[in-house]
Amino acid sequence: MEISATSHAVSHVEEQGVASPLDLVQTLQLVADAIVESLGFEVAVINLVEDDSRMVVAAVSGPDDVRATLLNRRQGREGWSKLLAASEPWGRLRFLDHASSPEDPADILSWIPDIPVSDDPNAWHPEDALFAPLESSDGELLGMLSVDVPVDGLRPGPATRRALEAFAVTASLAIQHAALAAESRRGARRFQAVFDSSPVAIALLGPDRRFAGVNDALCRFLGRDRAALVGHNPLEFTHASDLAATQRLAASSWSPIPAPRGAGPAPVEKRYVLPDGSIVWGLLHLAPLGSGDEPGLVIAQIEDITERKWAEERLVRQAHFDALTALPNRAQSMQRLAASLAADAEAGTMTAAFFCDLDRLKLVNDGYGHAVGDAYICEVSRRIRASVRDSDVVGRLSGDEFVVILEGLLTPTEAIGLAGRIIETVRQPLQLGGLTFSPSLSLGIAYSSGAETTADELLAQADSAMYRAKVEDRGGWHVYDATLPNSAAAQLRLRSDIPDALEQDQFVLHYQPIVRLADGSVVGHEALLRWEHPRRGLLNPAEFLDVILDSEFESPVTDWVLRQACADAMLRPVGLRKVSVNVSSLQVVRRELPEVIAQCLKTTGLAPEDLVLEVTEDRLLSRADGAERLAALHDLGVQLAIDDFGTGYAGLGYLQRFPTLDLVKLDRSFVAGLGKDPISEHIVRSMVELARGCGLVLVIEGVETVHQAQLLGELGVALVQGYLFGRPAPLGRAMGFSAVAG
Repeated sequence: MEISATSHAVSHVEEQGVASPLDLVQTLQLVADAIVESLGFEVAVINLVEDDSRMVVAAVSGPDDVRATLLNRRQGREGWSKLLAASEPWGRLRFLDHASSPEDPADILSWIPDIPVSDDPNAWHPEDALFAPLESSDGELLGMLSVDVPVDGLRPGPATRRALEAFAVTASLAIQHAALAAESRRGARRFQAVFDSSPVAIALLGPDRRFAGVNDALCRFLGRDRAALVGHNPLEFTHASDLAATQRLAASSWSPIPAPRGAGPAPVEKRYVLPDGSIVWGLLHLAPLGSGDEPGLVIAQIEDITERKWAEERLVRQAHFDALTALPNRAQSMQRLAASLAADAEAGTMTAAFFCDLDRLKLVNDGYGHAVGDAYICEVSRRIRASVRDSDVVGRLSGDEFVVILEGLLTPTEAIGLAGRIIETVRQPLQLGGLTFSPSLSLGIAYSSGAETTADELLAQADSAMYRAKVEDRGGWHVYDATLPNSAAAQLRLRSDIPDALEQDQFVLHYQPIVRLADGSVVGHEALLRWEHPRRGLLNPAEFLDVILDSEFESPVTDWVLRQACADAMLRPVGLRKVSVNVSSLQVVRRELPEVIAQCLKTTGLAPEDLVLEVTEDRLLSRADGAERLAALHDLGVQLAIDDFGTGYAGLGYLQRFPTLDLVKLDRSFVAGLGKDPISEHIVRSMVELARGCGLVLVIEGVETVHQAQLLGELGVALVQGYLFGRPAPLGRAMGFSAVAG
């Protein structure tokens, strides 16, 4: 029998399987039929493991009487175990020689044909048996393939055995994949024929290393029909970068020196090019069928690993690039910065690092949700990227922080114009879903100063310069200068101390009384935040408040102040519990703030009318939902005050837009001019009338002299606050204040 019979058999399976999908029994029957037609046996039988104790004959190819005798016949697995023990290995096959077997073949064979025996010493005897265990990839026994009654009456030669081994592998794959399909799809799809219908991409490669036969799965995988594949070399469809690895695998598979049994060539991951130029990944297994003394056939199996390779690429991108903006992330940016500094040392150039902080991102997130905030970030990142050169690196360090790396600079001045262009580009009006924003960022610049500068040091310097820009000119830029007192660095240190301050109760509240001018009686107190810093002592808000505001610490600190102020108020006598707490407009628009305040009131027992929220800063007027947010707070029963009235945005627009306001606190700048500036006196008198007409309570801040108090009394002012009546003091001392009447 010639080895080319295997190719004919596979083609037979393909042709038979083209018409319609086949279930497992049909597939195994095709294998059995192909063996009989191609390899010169009259009978081929395939047994399947039915359970732990039995096998069942699933496919029989041979005379009708043999099929009737054997098909669906069940036999105990112990019989096969005895047969295996009595037989000798022929590669993957097992042969029972009737003459040398320690067992009586008649006792262990389920069927013995009635055939004559020739005098040839290599003649086939009726009690001989040739079979192959069908095993899964992990060695589990799936069934048995056996053949009998060779047409020429002789025991098969090596080529026929190898071909039979190939059919055994094919049958094993069919059984294994049918089991997997039945388990995963609950029997919705039956296993297809071995070649044409197998879900695994399989091909038969001839001695010329060209496709001799391919199945449908391989056609689908490569995006081509059989005509475009059969007769062609697989290298024609291989990505150029993987040609060498594929050729090495092929050389080992067709090597004239056969590999030790069970030690075939290792599989190769490789790329294939589809007709449209796109790429798919496959794990290529080659199983040689030939030997060194005759032409070889090779079975190729290709496992589609495209999804896994794409997942690996996504993981690489996730490790090095920001998921939202697709910019290099912190780790990748630091690697690029370190590489740039190393290049500077060789080329004698310098690197500039820009640390960019997006101003007021938290206001966007809290006011419009994170979906809008994400779109906001993406547009800003696009604007930064569009402002720089192609050679520059733009990375995202965290939520609102970006870095720009300028490589190969000759002079520091090259970076200044670029910094200004970034700032101007970013601050252009931004339209998102019918909303208009005016974004801005604060930018710090630092330059490398030689080989001793590390990436971490340079970025820290740029970060320090950015904080200086944020404090001195929010929305501008600042260059790091190590010769100047570094207040920005001090602010950085303070920022890192805030978590400990919250955890270790380093924050304290001081209270300043609010006084009825007519009789000097105290009607309430304003809570003012202080920080008992373990190294720097007692800090006033001017020293640390900018670090807290517009940061991730603003909400936790605000919540702490509210809880502590309410708790402290309950220590005062009834009638003196009214307490005012400053709340930034960024906090006012926090969706969870009403719940936080309600919980503070419930926990401490403070009456809602005894809590006054003093709204500060300048952003509420620009928000369409500002009135709604204030109304939600007012519905809790607390009082609302506008602080520093008459300065900046805190003007008449508030009174018109926000009818829920209860109090107005006139800024201290108008009191300072009393007795010297007639305009200040007119403003105060007008405010008294305006407050009375609007039904608002008016409090005048910054009263420091008896003369100011007397003038305010003459102007009809009822409530005042200032150093004349008491400086901010801790709770115990504040409770002992005695107000001085004007």
